[in-house]
Amino acid sequence: PGKVGVLAAVTLVAFVAIDGTGSGRTATLEIHSTKNFVSDAAACGPAPMLEGAPLDRLLQTTSGVLIVANPGMRCTQAAISALQRQGMAYTLKKFEAPFQYTQGASDVWDWLHCSYPDDRTSSGMIMHSYVFSSGRFEGQGFAAAEKVQQGLLSGPSGQSCEDKFPSQAEVLQQFQADPSNKVLLFGWLSCPCTSMAQTRFAADSVCYKGRTWANPNSDLMAYLQCKESSSQDHSFVYFRNSQGSWDFIGNGFLFDGAAMSEEHFTSLVANAGAAKSCHHANVKVNVFGTPLEECRTDPSDMMGSWQDDGTCSEQIGGIHEICIESLPGDFSSETHQSAWSEERAGHRHCVCVGAWSLYMTDAAKHPENAAEIMPHCKAIPETALTARYLHNWKDWNGFPANIVTGVGKLVDRCLSQVSELKLQCGLRRRFEALRAEVPELSGGSLQGLQDHLQQLPCPESNTA
Repeated sequence: PGKVGVLAAVTLVAFVAIDGTGSGRTATLEIHSTKNFVSDAAACGPAPMLEGAPLDRLLQTTSGVLIVANPGMRCTQAAISALQRQGMAYTLKKFEAPFQYTQGASDVWDWLHCSYPDDRTSSGMIMHSYVFSSGRFEGQGFAAAEKVQQGLLSGPSGQSCEDKFPSQAEVLQQFQADPSNKVLLFGWLSCPCTSMAQTRFAADSVCYKGRTWANPNSDLMAYLQCKESSSQDHSFVYFRNSQGSWDFIGNGFLFDGAAMSEEHFTSLVANAGAAKSCHHANVKVNVFGTPLEECRTDPSDMMGSWQDDGTCSEQIGGIHEICIESLPGDFSSETHQSAWSEERAGHRHCVCVGAWSLYMTDAAKHPENAAEIMPHCKAIPETALTARYLHNWKDWNGFPANIVTGVGKLVDRCLSQVSELKLQCGLRRRFEALRAEVPELSGGSLQGLQDHLQQLPCPESNTA
């Protein structure tokens, strides 16, 4: 009853999801209202221990706001970002739990879900964050963020976003002060919203600038969330208008084809005066230049390291962008990992660029499997053949790989999979663009491949 008083500090307790698939899955964004419903504590059993103390005692004795959460989930990020915008301090503590709630997998999550069952979104998904204020359950992270925005959990601030994040404010100011910039995209790479905007821009060759980041706690993201008053946005798109000033259009989800008409998009580009002459490698286009196919063949298979849409389109972490048709059982052990691939033998799987490169570099150690391993190239994004992943092609977790061998074997096997000239020429164009940036890919052991590609009667106007 009544409003929550002024809070001097925030304490954050978090748990880490165990998700070896690298799927980049994220929680839904719907906000569910909080009723502060609490179960009978006795029915949930004794509270589990956390850092040597019972969790219920921690909830009772922690002053200010306490958040028990998975720090990588959007519900948690929504609460953290809202609190950061108020300049409120917090402490992060971690313990382990699976990505999706499964009874018995985490004693902490079991106890929290039992004790505070009003932890779901409107779609019914159990959230990964539990927010408390002086022992009172305030709801899951999205609900808490909403309360912060309403002033129910905020502390005194008095600072503008620019005062709180001076360095980040300068970054945006510099981009917007450059008269040659017409379109700006800033985004967290783990959010599908970022790739949606990238894909829309790439489809029309729209020239744009900006920054992306892998860190879910990026200060630049916190500043932009503060500036645009949206703790749930993880990407930010700006267009110049016809008067030359900047308009914040929204997050990348708005640029999905189903959300924004081609007419509206074309109007934004025209009013901004943006050029349409910049080719951007598109994570949703394959190495042949056609729409990226799914690597996943069984919708129930969640263990193939693919993204939610079944594609090998990861842009951070290990860069799982190489779709393998039938994974060899020794793939992981032969690339200095655990023996996880034994259970995936014979299945489709998205493997890391560096792991593929190393496996082919060390082919003499496993000649039979190296000869038989086959990439499914229509499910490999064209981004795999760009200089942005140059380091990944040359190194895998500290073990040197030969980029000439890794790239050469990939291109050669992809070329053998298609007979249509347009697709062959699309692959040639992408390989030659990479070769222009990486001199070591010219000549030598790749001369035969280059000669084969050069003999293709590709038209000058080929744009695949």
